[in-house]
This record gives sequence, C-alpha cells and structure tokens, in this order.
Amino acid sequence: MRAPRTPGTASDRTAARRALAAEHGWTYTERDTRALRGWPRTALPPGPLGRVADEVSGVHRGRAFRLFDYLYGPGPHALVVHSLELPARLPYAYVQDREGGAHDLYAEARDRRFALALLDEGVRADIRRTGIADLVVDGALLISTGGGPAPGAVLERLDGLVDLVGHIPDEVWSQWGRPSGAQ
Repeated sequence: MRAPRTPGTASDRTAARRALAAEHGWTYTERDTRALRGWPRTALPPGPLGRVADEVSGVHRGRAFRLFDYLYGPGPHALVVHSLELPARLPYAYVQDREGGAHDLYAEARDRRFALALLDEGVRADIRRTGIADLVVDGALLISTGGGPAPGAVLERLDGLVDLVGHIPDEVWSQWGRPSGAQ
C-alpha cells in the first residue's frame, strides 16, 4: 500500500481531510474559528487570532480529539493543531522541546512539582519518539501544534498523543487531576 501523499494545495488538503473523516466515521467541518474561544494563546502563534480550516473531530483509541489547520498571518501560514481530551482536568502547563530529542525540555507551570511529575521518563520518551515539539495542557485538553498535514502524519500524531496520555504517571492524576466537569 502506498503512503498517503502530502496534500499540495488547500483543495487537496480539504479533500484529504474529508476522506480521512469519512474513512474513520469522524466529523469534518470546513471552517469553525469559534472553536478557538477560550484556548490558551501559547498554543497558537502570536499575533491576531487566525482561522480554523479543515477540522476533523471524533474519537480515536477511546479519546475524543480535534485536529485542524490553523491559518494565520499573511499568506496565510498553516499550522496543524491536534487537541485530545484528557480523562481529568489538569493545571495549565506549556512544554516545549526547543532542541529536539526531549533532553532539554522547557516547561512552564504554576506548580513546578506538577511540571516535573508530568514530564517523567515515559512522557519524555513519547516526546522523543514522536518529535512533538510543543504541548499545552489546559484543563481537560492536551494541545499539540506542528506535524505534517498528510493523513498518515495526522494519524501518527494522534497515536503519539494517545500514547503520551497513557504514560502520564498515576501521581499526576491523583495529585492534580480533577473531574472534567469541575472548574
């Protein structure tokens, strides 16, 4: 079987995302910028709020998710964004792998102990294996930006994020986790 090719144009990407959603029984939405209301700004590039295009949402390996292209700036530029529902609400944390390889991660959180517990060896191994460079934990969402737009690449990123959530230590859930409906 041939690997899915990277969509070259916006219309190719739209067709690829529609087909991906149809193949898996997921939902496709062409544009839904309102979906960004309440999102942490660190999850998106600086500057005026951009637009959401070619959104796919559904459940993958038991986790609700959304993925879309975030269109911003002149041109516009496109950034692939994945968000995955967490089993409980967690405090805010921003994690960046500036150098690659998950050897020198930058983490920003109000509670340093939370950031250290979150980034245990299993989570760092997932970051290293998948090449995830930017993560935001915001309440009941895990948000990741970057990755390729091809259908195979977005599925690989989804798999990597589901694996990562499964490797978050029990200590994190028991000490900092709150039911999803709680504020």
